[in-house]
Amino acid sequence: MVSTAIEPRQRRVASAIAAGGLSAGLFDFCVACAESGLPPMTIGKAVARGWFGKAAMHGGADIAVIGIVSHFAIMLAFATAFVLVSLRAPILRRLFFVTGPLYGAAIFVFMRFVVLPLSAAGFSMPKPPVLYIEIAGHIFLVGLVIAGAARWVLGKD
Repeated sequence: MVSTAIEPRQRRVASAIAAGGLSAGLFDFCVACAESGLPPMTIGKAVARGWFGKAAMHGGADIAVIGIVSHFAIMLAFATAFVLVSLRAPILRRLFFVTGPLYGAAIFVFMRFVVLPLSAAGFSMPKPPVLYIEIAGHIFLVGLVIAGAARWVLGKD
């Protein structure tokens, strides 16, 4: 007979992914709203440009929701990657205050130079000070949060 119960370790891994991905997603989304001065629905449409191009900005609530869901799905994917690798290399969790910011910087580079150019949104590099705010946000509010959540939920070993 196959058991459908989730094992405690699997539950902790899922919790670490959810805590890191959803928290980082919320913080990053809030930074985008605060930095731009735009409402959340407009930020959602801006994210949806990756799927629909510039036409997304003229879409309705459905397009904004697609953008917001996409944003959180991406953050959950990044959290999943960190958590799963940290299971094999616990030093990532032990040194979360170093590995987290490095991971956040890597996420920024990957999103700006790989994902965006391949998306319908296309490549664009913000100018300072917006650039510095985005980099700092990814370092401290994405990477550090994901690594910190992994450490908090899974421990250092």
